[in-house]
Amino acid sequence: MPAPKHGYAPAADTRGGSHAPAVATRTALRALLALSLAGCAAVPTAPAPDLQRQARALDARRLDDPGLAAAEARLQLPSAADVAWTPDRITVAAWYFDPALAQARAGARRAEADAALAAQRSNPTLQLSPEKIVSGGGVGSPWTIGAALLIPLLHPGESAARRDIAAADTEQARDQAALALWQSRTRALGALREVLLARRAQALAQHVATAAAGYRDSVHRRVAAGASGRDAELAAELDAQRAAADLANRTAQRGAAEHALAGAIGVPWSALRTVPLAWPRLQAPPAPDALPAAALAQDAAWNRLDLAALLAHYRASAARLRAAAGTRYPATSVAPGYIYDRGRRKFAFGVNVELPLFHGAGARIRAAAAARDEAAAAVQARQARILNDLDAARAGYAERYAAWQRMLDVAAAARQSAARARTQRRAGQIDRGRETIAEVACAHAELTAVDALGATLDALARLEDVLQRPLWPASTLAPPAATDPPPPSSLTETAHAH
Repeated sequence: MPAPKHGYAPAADTRGGSHAPAVATRTALRALLALSLAGCAAVPTAPAPDLQRQARALDARRLDDPGLAAAEARLQLPSAADVAWTPDRITVAAWYFDPALAQARAGARRAEADAALAAQRSNPTLQLSPEKIVSGGGVGSPWTIGAALLIPLLHPGESAARRDIAAADTEQARDQAALALWQSRTRALGALREVLLARRAQALAQHVATAAAGYRDSVHRRVAAGASGRDAELAAELDAQRAAADLANRTAQRGAAEHALAGAIGVPWSALRTVPLAWPRLQAPPAPDALPAAALAQDAAWNRLDLAALLAHYRASAARLRAAAGTRYPATSVAPGYIYDRGRRKFAFGVNVELPLFHGAGARIRAAAAARDEAAAAVQARQARILNDLDAARAGYAERYAAWQRMLDVAAAARQSAARARTQRRAGQIDRGRETIAEVACAHAELTAVDALGATLDALARLEDVLQRPLWPASTLAPPAATDPPPPSSLTETAHAH
């Protein structure tokens, strides 16, 4: 090989050259940038709530919404304009519009996202340590560059525990979403029942008020003719005033019930003003003996959604205890690395081990075990309360049903008395006043029977709520089941609540 010009020969320790650290630095920066870009994730954007636009959208909701009609068609429910709104149709409308479900579903999605986040492992950490000799250096590169990748190791069983925690938390979130669907149905059907009963009660109260006013007028005429005393007129006037006050109260109750129904569905009252409402066989609830006691106890003690959510919480607590048990072994990280030391290249391997100088894993394990025991006690306490509530609800329904049956007998007897009084009045056997008294008594008895029916249906609704399954009327909609995923977006209120 020819000798270099000017007698210059490269030294042996300059193979890295001063340009080598710059190349290595650029390469490391490119790798770091590539890893950073690989870890990027898109951030979903959403506009801030526009209160005015939301208010206009809420006020524009109607039960002839095309999306609601499509949902009813998928569930094989009639959606024609002349078809009455039955309990199943009201339930689907509530599931479609109810703003409370928006919050429940958003909470379920957040809980699932939190569960997935908790199941993630910590990312490795890249450590860069460049050094440069600025004075007193010899011949060769003044640079020393070190790079190490710090990788935390999992404790024994930690990976499986993380997966179990995420699965249990996700299941609990879905149970909570299904429970929100059941609660929405309960609110909507309770409001529908109150509207129909309030309308019936108002009509009967109107009849009572009209009959009482007629009787008062007849007594007033008799007093004027000298056939009755002033005490009879005063008593008739008090009865008429009492009936008018009851009518005003029933009218207010009807208005409150109708607005409550609109709120339970999630539409303005104007959307319900003209729609026909119906509840088939509203006045024929099942007899208490028709409800199987053993099956009810099994449904209440095993299949309730809130109980399933508590069981999922227990499973998550047990998995957290297993994860805490793994911390008995010290936290360890490994750090394979590369060092460029002034022209020399080295490979390094570091190990970081946590030293339990101040505390061990005992406190963490005891806290996790206490949380698991608390979750188990919550399951047992809820199950005991469910069974007690079931006994109370069954007894309450039986008592209310029996009282309603007695009032039906009283109302039937009152109707017979009124019919007999009308016959006697036409035959001239009694005067108009006695006929009016019989009619008022009949209307009062029927109104009391309607109130007893309302109490009976409320007791049946409490029994349904204890079971968290439909009992009456029969429903074609599948009840929300534990661990079911949230319903598809076509049945959500995403486009309607915002």
